[in-house]
Order: sequence, then structure tokens, then C-alpha cells
Amino acid sequence: MKLSKRLQAISDLINPNSKIIDVGSDHAFLDIYLNKYKNCECLAIDKSKFCTKTAIENAKKYEANIIAVTNDGLNNIKLNDEIIVISGMGTRNIIKILNFNITNDLILSSHTNIDELKEFLKSKKYYIEKEVIIEDGKTYDIICAKYKGGTNEYNK
Repeated sequence: MKLSKRLQAISDLINPNSKIIDVGSDHAFLDIYLNKYKNCECLAIDKSKFCTKTAIENAKKYEANIIAVTNDGLNNIKLNDEIIVISGMGTRNIIKILNFNITNDLILSSHTNIDELKEFLKSKKYYIEKEVIIEDGKTYDIICAKYKGGTNEYNK
């Protein structure tokens, strides 16, 4: 299974055996790849019932063990130590999804307003551990952010 450059770059930021919540998973190709090739536990979330159905069909096709659900963001999702991936949407949607008390590691790729996203992360006491720029028909900025709580260790 071959991923787009953007999804491959996101995958490269994720360690094997991680637990992933992929919000806006679309057809769950990232989750399927992570499950099959990195032994990750993945919850694929999309607000579209069609995308959820397609994700389940794709998981069967590629013999991956993922869970796919229809949900609007992280509403009613119990968070533990999962990495939250949000990719393929604008900053305002990402902020809407993350605008509550959260301390999970984040991998974010917004199509718009990267500076606004960085300011939001800083306001939520996150720092940017790594940032990757990918060219794949357009430019994608991928941010790996970690929660730092009460410290002032922000690198962006």
C-alpha cells in the first residue's frame, strides 16, 4: 500500500505500536497503513457516514484491524494516551475540534492559517516538537506538538 507524500510524512512521525485517533480520517488509508506496517491501534473518525463505510470496506480489503466510526470530531470520545492526528482540514476546524482541555500528543496538518494554529497550540500550552514541510501538488505544513503544561518551553 502506497500513501501520498503527505500521509507518508505523517506516518513517519508515528512510532510503531502507537495508539492513534485519526480525526477526519476520510477513507482511513493512513490508519490502515499504520496498523499493517507499524502495528498501531487506530480509531478512524469521520463525520461522513459514506467515509466511515468506505473506511470499513478498505480495512477489510487490506486486511487491517482498525475501528472506524462516524462522529463529529472528538465529541464523546474517551481520550487516554493516544496520538491525535488531524489532517486535511483548515485551522478553524482543527481549533474547533481541539478547543477543550487536552494533553495528548498531536500531529496536525492544516490547509490554512498555520500561524493561527501555532498561536492556538501555544495558548493551550503545547510546543512544536517537529515541523515538516511537504510538496505534493501543494505545500503541506505538518506539525508534531506536545503538551508542556505549566512550562514556558515553546520553540515556535
